[in-house]
Amino acid sequence: MSSSLTASTSLQYLDSHSYAASSVPSLENVYMTVYIVDSDPKARGVVKKLADGAGYTVIEFDSAERFLSLIQSEPLGCIVLELELGDTDGTSLIRRIRDAGWKIPILIVTSQNDIGWCASAFNAGASDYLAKPVDPDKLLSCIRNAYDASEKRKQELQAQIDAEKKLSSLTLREREVLELLVAGNSMKTIASSSGTSFQAVARHRQRILEKLGLEGDVALARWVFDLRRGGGKV
Repeated sequence: MSSSLTASTSLQYLDSHSYAASSVPSLENVYMTVYIVDSDPKARGVVKKLADGAGYTVIEFDSAERFLSLIQSEPLGCIVLELELGDTDGTSLIRRIRDAGWKIPILIVTSQNDIGWCASAFNAGASDYLAKPVDPDKLLSCIRNAYDASEKRKQELQAQIDAEKKLSSLTLREREVLELLVAGNSMKTIASSSGTSFQAVARHRQRILEKLGLEGDVALARWVFDLRRGGGKV
């Protein structure tokens, strides 16, 4: 079932800087949305009608600042953006979104179709570029592709939440041993530098593997690498 909202609607989203398992156990009920950012109400209406008719949830914004003031954390779905906005250049909004680390796909739907505007948009981090008047089938295809990419991002964030939940089960000493292990230190080196026995370090390592549900050092290193790649910290 689709729904169409205005920017004045009260929005509740995850804090992109704290996907902590203790506060956000699951992304199951976080819905993906088409965010339209365009100062022209008629142009917004065309995109809204098309996306809404295809079953997507749509939220409209008439300026970049309005979008940034209401969307405080990384959204899921896609942004349909006009480059010529009343308050700013659309490429500035793209850069601010990417500088924040947000990976949401950004689809440019604009009246500007020369190479300069196009290159600037892609260099800033745009995902696709369509010139007005836009072909409806092409736009819907781009939105579907963007949703596929955003679904993968949702899975990455959920994996990060699950990983941080497991990390929270480790004791302080186990976290210290984990950090030393993934930094490339052997258990013998850790024992020597910390003034403890090799057997004690080995017990910590075994409990770490059990709590994280892993088998062996290779799996542990891969798990930490995947966590960090997704933006998490050990």
